[in-house]
Amino acid sequence: MKRAIAKAIILILVLVLAGCESATPPSNTQKTGPIVCLGDSLTEGYGASKPSVVDKSNSYPAFLQKKVKPTVINAGISGDTASGGLARVKNTDVLANDPQAVIILLGANDFLKLRPASETKEDLQAIISKAKSENRKIYLASFIGDAAWEDSYLEIFPIMPPGIIALLDDYKKIYAELWSENPGLGQISNIWKGIGINQMSDLIHPNAEGYSIMADNIFSAIKPYFVENNLLK
Repeated sequence: MKRAIAKAIILILVLVLAGCESATPPSNTQKTGPIVCLGDSLTEGYGASKPSVVDKSNSYPAFLQKKVKPTVINAGISGDTASGGLARVKNTDVLANDPQAVIILLGANDFLKLRPASETKEDLQAIISKAKSENRKIYLASFIGDAAWEDSYLEIFPIMPPGIIALLDDYKKIYAELWSENPGLGQISNIWKGIGINQMSDLIHPNAEGYSIMADNIFSAIKPYFVENNLLK
């Protein structure tokens, strides 16, 4: 009788221990680091409160912070290009923060400097490759909007440089290629939706209201990731 009770106790202990082992979280658990927004003046918050002045408190990362739990780091530098962003990936701006997600918004200044789209693509691809990690989500945002945006954007060129429309088409193409060629890369395709003349600080940069709308547009694209990982406020 005593031997049967002992066997029963041993069996119960084995089952309990097995249950505990199966409940142990896997080694590749989701990262819990910050969200890094790597970009140029559109990320830094140029013109948010007044023209020609940076105001990070009214930038799109600041508005995004109000929606998500992780710390959102504004790694925007006005005037930066894709090559400049690439140089910052390994320093304190990006990988040193061990982010769980990176939002890349670069390319507008490359376009304004009439840089060949193929060269910009190479730098953007290098950023994606360097930032990529098994447990890190990468998003690439295009600075190009819809047809209405395109018409207004081209107004910044009082005298149209030769080939500017063809160059814009080239830039549209490289973003589509990068989204297609990088499995798992998040796509943010229209940051300008709902932003009109009243939400602009100048011909290129939004005001605070515009950056708030931009944050909403970006959030709508990244929301599934944050819902899946319980990262919403």
